[in-house]
Amino acid sequence: MVATISQIVRQAPDGTRVQVSLPPEAPQLEWHANTRFGGPGFVRNFGLAPLGQHQVIPKKIFPGGRTETFRRTGFDLYLYESADRTDSCLVWAGPHHEATTWFGGPLPRRAVLNHTLSAVSFTDSPEGATLRPAVPAMGLQQFGTFILGVSDEMVMTVKDARTARDELPEWQGTAQGDAEVWKEKLDLDGDQATELSGTPFEWRYIYANPTSIVEIVFPRRPGALRAQDGAEQERVSSILAGVRAVWAA
Repeated sequence: MVATISQIVRQAPDGTRVQVSLPPEAPQLEWHANTRFGGPGFVRNFGLAPLGQHQVIPKKIFPGGRTETFRRTGFDLYLYESADRTDSCLVWAGPHHEATTWFGGPLPRRAVLNHTLSAVSFTDSPEGATLRPAVPAMGLQQFGTFILGVSDEMVMTVKDARTARDELPEWQGTAQGDAEVWKEKLDLDGDQATELSGTPFEWRYIYANPTSIVEIVFPRRPGALRAQDGAEQERVSSILAGVRAVWAA
């Protein structure tokens, strides 16, 4: 039987179509994303996640805080503020995904909130939510966009090669097909650095091809690695050899 490569299509927050190929050894990933906007009188960061993530905010992050809900066509809006008013956030929640921006203080005045809502346009789909400048005349620029696949065993970040080239290492990487590959040691504490020394888990792997830049790490909790984990290390090698990503123009 021939192992099947999984072909995953995601939509980045800026509307770009991203195709990710994962070998059968890869774990199931939960997809998140991030994007930023900057312009006259407006600088905001937005985190995107599968629908339901915001439900933890009133239960664990802002217990006893303030919550307001507003219904809109195609999505709901949630306002959250901590009980001591030291932090707050605004959430767009669609049928499949949600987007959150944090204010780092009390909820802004309604005029500021309305300005935020009028500045961006949220649209949801099964492949991913988009968050784009709503009014071109406002002069907003969108940047820092990436998608993020997360599991307990693997974290994978995919970015647009055209805008993220300056984040690559200065030294030349190893050629692998149409990609250039680098390894960077993770910033591990003493005990974990010793435990993971000489294994694939002590590195961050970076792949750059003509359209995308991919970063992969394989998190390991202290004490999780055992001498008999050779098969798991081989699995990591198989994943690294089979991962591909295309960030469509």
